[in-house]
Amino acid sequence: MTSTKLENVVRVVVYTIITFIATVLLTVETPATGGYFNLGEAAIYTIAFMAQPLIVAIASGLGPALADMVLGYWYFAPATFVIKFSEGFVVAKLIKWLRLKPQSKGVVNIIRIVAVVLAAVLTYVVVALSFGVGVVAIEFSWTPTTVFGISMPIPNLKVFLPPIAWVIIAVLFIVIALTSIFVWGKPYVVSMAVGGLIMVTGYFLYEYFVSNPVILHRESIAAIFEIPVNIGQFVAGIVLAYPLVQFIEKARGSRG
Repeated sequence: MTSTKLENVVRVVVYTIITFIATVLLTVETPATGGYFNLGEAAIYTIAFMAQPLIVAIASGLGPALADMVLGYWYFAPATFVIKFSEGFVVAKLIKWLRLKPQSKGVVNIIRIVAVVLAAVLTYVVVALSFGVGVVAIEFSWTPTTVFGISMPIPNLKVFLPPIAWVIIAVLFIVIALTSIFVWGKPYVVSMAVGGLIMVTGYFLYEYFVSNPVILHRESIAAIFEIPVNIGQFVAGIVLAYPLVQFIEKARGSRG
């Protein structure tokens, strides 16, 4: 194995560990779909700036998929690998492309239009969500994990929120999403938003056609309740990752 190939393997392993830890560190249960909110997108968007698209894609798929298995969401693992692989690849590819070419106003405008449409859809979704059921509960545990033969516990905080809380959170995330895309308008934010939309769409389709009706025996339409959660997830990822990306750029001496 050449030094370059070995370096790439090491990068994949390290980035996989990072995305895994980011995913299990904080989880918020979504009772309607059996899914959960997590901070994995922040790690994916950050490493998308640091490595080649294929390396980012593999780590983006493996880390969260392993997290699904460890946390008991095994039924999401196959879809998670495919969805997060695609998300990581697209974000990394767009970032690489946008760093080589001037910012395309056309792309930014398209993303802005999509954001407005999503905001309109979410307005309906969160109102419907407010009529659901839910409880307030917080669970803290240590998830046993083995890395390179070394067993180590990873902290896991699981939060269960009532429907009204999801309404408030979703509305806040809508505001943040529109603000980040309209006010910032940065190429990297656009890239991350595109990847986030892929993630939201992928999970909705999987939950609607596979996990809800086939595996969990729930109503397919319940998949719609995951939309604001996943949008919030990728927006939180942007909010956390963008400052890190700017810091890395400045540390490298490049222009932000």
